[in-house]
Amino acid sequence: MPSLVLLKTPDGSATGERIQLDHQPVLIGRSPERCKVVLPLNAVSREHAQIEFMQGQYFITDLESRNKTFINNKVLSPRIPTALNDGDGVKICDFLFCFRDESSNKNKIPLPKDLSSKSGLIEEEVESSNTTVEATLQRVANQQFLDAQPNDKLRALLKISSTLGKSLDVGIVLKLIADELFEVFRQADRCFIIQLNESGHLVPVVSKSRRSAPGEERFSRTIVKKCLEQLQAFLSEDASSDSNIGMAQSIAEFRIRSVMCVPLATPEGVPLGVIQLDSQDRTKKFNQEDLKLLVCVANQASIALDNANLHEQLLHRVKLDEENKAATKVQMALLPQSTPRIPGYEFFARYLPARTVGGDYYDFISLPDGRQSVLVGDVSGKGVPAALIVARVSGEAKVCLLTRPDIADAVTHLNDMFFQANFEDRFLTLAASVLDPKLHRVTIVNAGHVAPWIYRQATRSIEKPVPDSVASWAIGWVPGNRYESITVELQQGDTLMLYTDGILDAEAADGKRFNEDGVLKALKINDPNVVLTAQQIGKRIIEAVLAHAANHPQFDDIALVCFGRIDEEIAPTRTGDSPAS
Repeated sequence: MPSLVLLKTPDGSATGERIQLDHQPVLIGRSPERCKVVLPLNAVSREHAQIEFMQGQYFITDLESRNKTFINNKVLSPRIPTALNDGDGVKICDFLFCFRDESSNKNKIPLPKDLSSKSGLIEEEVESSNTTVEATLQRVANQQFLDAQPNDKLRALLKISSTLGKSLDVGIVLKLIADELFEVFRQADRCFIIQLNESGHLVPVVSKSRRSAPGEERFSRTIVKKCLEQLQAFLSEDASSDSNIGMAQSIAEFRIRSVMCVPLATPEGVPLGVIQLDSQDRTKKFNQEDLKLLVCVANQASIALDNANLHEQLLHRVKLDEENKAATKVQMALLPQSTPRIPGYEFFARYLPARTVGGDYYDFISLPDGRQSVLVGDVSGKGVPAALIVARVSGEAKVCLLTRPDIADAVTHLNDMFFQANFEDRFLTLAASVLDPKLHRVTIVNAGHVAPWIYRQATRSIEKPVPDSVASWAIGWVPGNRYESITVELQQGDTLMLYTDGILDAEAADGKRFNEDGVLKALKINDPNVVLTAQQIGKRIIEAVLAHAANHPQFDDIALVCFGRIDEEIAPTRTGDSPAS
């Protein structure tokens, strides 16, 4: 009677349990109430797949499962029935079955005795090998071939499978495979396992020869390229006279006679390299059965290589994450750890990088005569490169402001230093200001930055103090550019806002930007009952931006600094948010 034979479960065991099939539909999934075959694993969908008997044959259908259904390592299209043939491997997550229909005359493949449940060797094989689910599936798909092989070749295949499952060190594993291949294919004089690196170059990671003669480590690129271009196994009993590969000089030079070359590739068909065996003796030839065995080995080696590459990428990402976290700590340490304390004034500052580190920054620089400089800048680009430029620019900006009393002259000098650093296509937008708390005046230079705003408490309005005629090029844009400044007065309750374009460009899930309208809406400037301080303005803007973009990833850095005069007369009765701590 047709049945499903359980070959492997998520814990690595294989009981050989048979699920008998009749002509009734069989539902497979996680739900014990609905499914005849229950697979208790969260990765399995409640109703994952179904087997039906139609037109004299069994078909399996994937029921739009999350993690797909595989037949002989090929993914099934959802809701499209696929015919099952005797010996087909069925993979659902970490469960592996073999479909058996011993009554069928089509594709009849007897289950090998050493893989039958009665012999008890299925469980022994899986437990001793630590092989992957994909490798086991590949062996099931090649059972007809395995039945015909001598025991030493079967043992070699299982040993290679065991070796591949024990390590993610590709170099060690592939050397062991080459050693085993030499034991199995005694006619081979040389063995190469060649990888295709990211640059597309062929790199022999394993080169093994039975002789120690000079030049034995070289391989035929003609044969390897032919195998990779077609992604098909290649066999030639006499390469020197094979018209399929032509009279390549390397074949004659290396005295290659019989040769086998099989591709290594990911399940998606991305080439990873090849395994090549060749002989240099006319009497030592490879045959089709040898090629089949090498294909089995290559299939398993491909899985190991792909897993190792994924593991290496994961380790690389983990390392980058650790480095980025360390960079974040350094960058945060470079930012001011507190806001200035100036009698009669209040400050607010906040920085939100789009990634772990970013290209926005702000700084407070105390100047002679009690003046206070406030800078907000944005380096083009994101991530670590932008953060490194910020680290340098922030130091140079301090030097310029402390050595030049005029802020326009200081920014001009900063532009010259930026060009000397040769940051290539990078540039910096900067809103630089100097507060004179004695005169209640702010001098502002806008170097290609978004225009600062002033909240005027007396009129409950917002204005842009820097006219377009004074705003100038970004730093690093025009060599030798001279910058101009403008001075404005701050009345009691007035607040100056310096920010980066990450606030205006913040997007909601529907793609709508925050824009200046979002700032005005957050501040409720038309409400005569609302009196805002610098801290209240800063908190309201940040909270409104975060709420606006709550369901959309932040793609640009955000920096905001607000500072203004405290209205001492109405301070005890003013309304609005509590000042940020």
